[in-house]
Amino acid sequence: MKFIVAVDNRWGIGKNGDLLLSIPEDMQYYRAVTRGKVVVMGYNTLLSLPGSKPAPARLNLVLADIPGLRVPGAVVCGSMEQLLALIAGFDGDDVFVVGGGSIYRQLTPYCSAAHITKMGFDGEADTFITNLDELPAWSVASESESFDYEGIGYSFVVYRNDSPLPLPAASGVSSAMAAYFKKKTELTFDRLGTEDPDYRRELSALLKAYFAPLGDGVSADEVREYLSGGRESFERWLRQRRLICTAEDFAALNESFNPDGAIAAETVTVTREALGEFLKM
Repeated sequence: MKFIVAVDNRWGIGKNGDLLLSIPEDMQYYRAVTRGKVVVMGYNTLLSLPGSKPAPARLNLVLADIPGLRVPGAVVCGSMEQLLALIAGFDGDDVFVVGGGSIYRQLTPYCSAAHITKMGFDGEADTFITNLDELPAWSVASESESFDYEGIGYSFVVYRNDSPLPLPAASGVSSAMAAYFKKKTELTFDRLGTEDPDYRRELSALLKAYFAPLGDGVSADEVREYLSGGRESFERWLRQRRLICTAEDFAALNESFNPDGAIAAETVTVTREALGEFLKM
């Protein structure tokens, strides 16, 4: 996995629960690097996001030891052991740690790279991460030119870790999450001309999963259930429960209910805004 963060001269990252400085270009860089990826955060970082809601267009893994917690649109892990076990099932290039300080410190040894925005000032931070320049295994892989924001210089630096700690054995390998979590405004698909209640129920679940992945969220108890099961990937586990899907899942649903092609299908388009009305039809 990797991590991404902006730091000041003392490797401070925050003060009073907020960023030290919000640089528009850094925000753009963060969005570009993490879009469609798996982002890992603590509960306080989740609460600091706009509306205290998971970051859109990303699979959000939230570490929170809060019994019964369920976060719509996110996966809650109740322990570091759970979190590491889930992370192990993804390609390391698809996983980014995004905060806060405690999560960074605990997961830095497992990270193979870090995207650091270095800001040339002292933000009087009260939250810090480990100074990678002081760790023998870490070295600078690339560095951008220096930019300026309101008199403060900053640059984008990528560090490489030559000896990251190994993750636990994965239950299964999940593919990239971009197809599931990219922003979606409408879907065109073939709908079978049948009033079969099972088909309509499955179709409704797929539509909700397509436009609002993870729905009411996945709890730590459900993560524990998954990890104690077989060797399937977390991606497959989520798809089987109609919590995520792609356009191809609609064709597979039609095939399962109409293997011989006897039921006529019509091509329809549904928008995210009109989903509720469409499901009433």
